Amino acid sequence: MCCLRELDEAEAWLSAAEDTIAGGTGGRARYTTAVAMTIHAMIRANDALTVRYLGRRSTRHEDAGRMFGELLKQSKIPAKYAGLRNVLMRAVSEKSEYDYKGTEVSSRVAKRWVREARRFIDAVKEILG
Repeated sequence: MCCLRELDEAEAWLSAAEDTIAGGTGGRARYTTAVAMTIHAMIRANDALTVRYLGRRSTRHEDAGRMFGELLKQSKIPAKYAGLRNVLMRAVSEKSEYDYKGTEVSSRVAKRWVREARRFIDAVKEILG
C-alpha cells in the first residue's frame, strides 16, 4: 500500500499518546504531551493522503488542512469525510498550545484527542483502501 510509512508513523504517534496517558509518570504534563502526540498522528495520517493523491506532503503544519480541502475539492476523497477537515484544522491551529506553550489539559481532554485522532486515522485507512 502506498504511504505505509506515514500511516505507520501516525499509528506510532497515537500509540505513544495512549501509553503516555496510561503511564503513571509525568504528572499532569503527560496529558499535554499526549495531546501533542495525537496532533502529530493526525498530521502524519494526512500526509499519507496527500502523498497518495497529490504527490506531496505539507511542508508546514498549517498547510495540512488546506491540502485536505484540496483533496475534497478535487474529489480525490469522498465528500462524506469533509468533516474531518475541521478536526485537522483545529488540531493544527492548537498545536503550538500543546507543543510549545505546554497548555495544561485533563485526562478527559487528552482521551478525547485520542478518540479524534483514532477516528481520523481510521478514516484515512478507509480512504486509502
